[in-house]
Amino acid sequence: MKKILLGTTAIAAAALYAQTAQAQITVSLGGYTEFFGAYYDDDAGNRTDHEFQLETEIVVRADGKADNGLLYGAKVEFQNSTPTKSGTGASGVGTDEASVYLAGTWGRLELGDFDGAADTLAIYAPLVGIEQVDGDAYDFLAVNTLVPGSGTVTPFAFGIQPNGGNIVKTPDSGDSTKIMYITPRFAGFQAGASYATQGTSEAQDVVGFKNLGGYRDFWEAGANYTGEFGGFSVAVGATATGATGQDTLSSGLKLADFWSWQAGAQLGYAGFKFGGGYYDGGDFAKVDGAPNASSDSSAWHLGASYTAGPFAIGVTYAEAQGYKGTPTIGTPTLTNPTGVTSATYASDYKTYGGGVAYTLAPGLVVQADLMYVDEKLRNFSPLGVISTADNEGYVVVLDTRLNF
Repeated sequence: MKKILLGTTAIAAAALYAQTAQAQITVSLGGYTEFFGAYYDDDAGNRTDHEFQLETEIVVRADGKADNGLLYGAKVEFQNSTPTKSGTGASGVGTDEASVYLAGTWGRLELGDFDGAADTLAIYAPLVGIEQVDGDAYDFLAVNTLVPGSGTVTPFAFGIQPNGGNIVKTPDSGDSTKIMYITPRFAGFQAGASYATQGTSEAQDVVGFKNLGGYRDFWEAGANYTGEFGGFSVAVGATATGATGQDTLSSGLKLADFWSWQAGAQLGYAGFKFGGGYYDGGDFAKVDGAPNASSDSSAWHLGASYTAGPFAIGVTYAEAQGYKGTPTIGTPTLTNPTGVTSATYASDYKTYGGGVAYTLAPGLVVQADLMYVDEKLRNFSPLGVISTADNEGYVVVLDTRLNF
């Protein structure tokens, strides 16, 4: 009986200590739910022309402050997952981003799965509605279609934005597990850097072997300035990214190492904003040794917007060239000595359109985008022979978003 009593007392004391220790931590719940309805058309074969889409995210935050002034906490984003086109691969709800942070007058240190320094510090054109050239409208045009080429059937990536889906920012490490340091903003200036060991590894995934393709040692850095002068708002910034390409155990081919940079600016006055940017992606997604491969990767864009109370309208335009995603490297065969199974390259990718947004009530926004795409594509077949295709298309998207 005495042992039971002592044990019960210890448990109660531990629970009381835990409550006291957590008393300074504030836990908050938020997120958004977004419904899309789209009508679209392009030159892809067997194309559907209308579709719905739903994106929802729950954000849990825990923020605390120690007696010595140290700020600390964590953020976890839960998002409904998307299955593959074959209907597999969805897990219902999964973790989108998750991180723990420490902060103070010295800056902010963040550890976990989140967008890196290049994405965090980039300055680009004002994006209204469903973010236009950097938005979700392209989800409805992004497909692989089968086009005959050199006696074989090879896939073309239609509608997918080149350079890893980045039009306004440099190719980056996405939500790969990383560490990041951001300085405090001083006299309008802020800078930061981040590092990910593997470019496509996140959450509990651990990469155990070197020869698996993709990128490793992914660095990102950037700096920007924001300020106001006589009613004008000004924002300028520059970022850089770089990574080491890895070879594959089966083919011996590897992605080329790459280094890229981006610069952008924005100017605002009386509800109007103008801006744009340019990036040079270097050898991003180039396969060393692959026949007929091109290493050009770049993009530039311009945009303008006007906001009056709950209403906003904007237009943007972008031109780019680069690979559609990362080329696939498989096992070499007699008919495919390189091992490169497919690689779609956009030699000329143009997209433009407009967006509108109206806030109906606090947190409730109705938005719309009309986007047009004109692209010229080359596909590197297994034999190294290039097949070509042109694609033009448009998409109209209506969106209702509730932020809570």
